[in-house]
Amino acid sequence: MKKRLSISLLTLFLLFLTACGQGESQVEQEEPLISGNDTEDVTSEQSEVEGNENEVPAEESSEEELNTEGSAVEEPESQTIHLFFSDDQVMDMYFVERSVESDAEQPLQEALELWIAGPTEEGLVSLVPEDTTIQSVEIIDGTAHVSFSENILEAQVGSGTEEMLLQQVALIMEQFGYPKTQLLIDGEVRPQFFGHIDTSQPIVADSPDNYEKKE
Repeated sequence: MKKRLSISLLTLFLLFLTACGQGESQVEQEEPLISGNDTEDVTSEQSEVEGNENEVPAEESSEEELNTEGSAVEEPESQTIHLFFSDDQVMDMYFVERSVESDAEQPLQEALELWIAGPTEEGLVSLVPEDTTIQSVEIIDGTAHVSFSENILEAQVGSGTEEMLLQQVALIMEQFGYPKTQLLIDGEVRPQFFGHIDTSQPIVADSPDNYEKKE
């Protein structure tokens, strides 16, 4: 009887040891140091940190774009032109230099408007009434057609000064490649402007070399 009891106790003890060993093995398998999900989370956090380090702040990016755009903007090129005016004794004509934008839509009209504005150089005068306007400038068959408002007829000119005034217009057009200029009033040809010179035909520009520069 005692022998059977001893065998039973020994058997229970062995079963207990075996159960403990299996339990420890399962715990080790079920609790790894870093699970797969934890590894993915760590990798994701590292990627976010690296991504944040590589990102450029929005303000700095905007400033760089503005600097790039600013450096690409080019100032419009200007073209030097000559305007012709009489001296204050109305004895001779001189030319002065002005600048207009090369890509202006109407460089010829802009040049004539500068001429109507008058000279700034000492000793020169304008023969054109201040309220005169340039209505249009057109090129027809290689000839410049310049239309003035009727105010231009109020200019106080004689035969000599009339020729000066008409030549000033023709010389301005000549430097743009149009040696002949048809003068108009309100878009129409007039036989005469001031009663001395025929203006029914285009005015042929004199040679610009005949005139000196006024400083």
